[in-house]
Amino acid sequence: MKNLVTFITFFPLLLGFILAAVWWTRDEKNLEPILTGLGLLATITGIFGERWASANEKRIEFLRALLNECRSNEVILSDSRFNPNSHKPGRPIVFPRLIISVTETAIASDVFAERQDRELFSLLHQWRHTANEFNRRLDITELRTFTNLSAQEIRSLYEALQESKEFNEALNLTQHITTFLKSKYPKGNGDSEVLTPSRNY
Repeated sequence: MKNLVTFITFFPLLLGFILAAVWWTRDEKNLEPILTGLGLLATITGIFGERWASANEKRIEFLRALLNECRSNEVILSDSRFNPNSHKPGRPIVFPRLIISVTETAIASDVFAERQDRELFSLLHQWRHTANEFNRRLDITELRTFTNLSAQEIRSLYEALQESKEFNEALNLTQHITTFLKSKYPKGNGDSEVLTPSRNY
């Protein structure tokens, strides 16, 4: 559908430009075909320019949002609730979840599907999978700790969570993506606000 709309938009303009060029070759003293051709050429380039500018602005906005999301996830992963030594003995807690809303929107929109962003696009898919796996691990841990376990059993689950593959992969990957965004996409390093997870003790 998108290609059809593009064809319907540009074909009449391109045809008009060609006809104006033919008209001018047959009557070189007449300036009207030149003015008509220049007007059509300006219209065509203007449409392309506007689309490029809009797509580029959208891309930069997504880059800034992704950097903000990565910084927020770094704050979440450094939360004291992931340190078993900071817990009250025998008291189950609710963990903050990793944020992937911007990542999912960026993947769905295909804004980074072009060849120049292939590495970033691959990292986003990897991050979505890793974050979902980690959040699922949190669900399981919380479910088990709220089933009247002993204080020692709860602590063992929290220690296992901190040492788990899911936790370390999430921590390493979010740091890697943050560094990657800063080094490869400097235009996306605008001001951003880090979201601080609420504490639900």
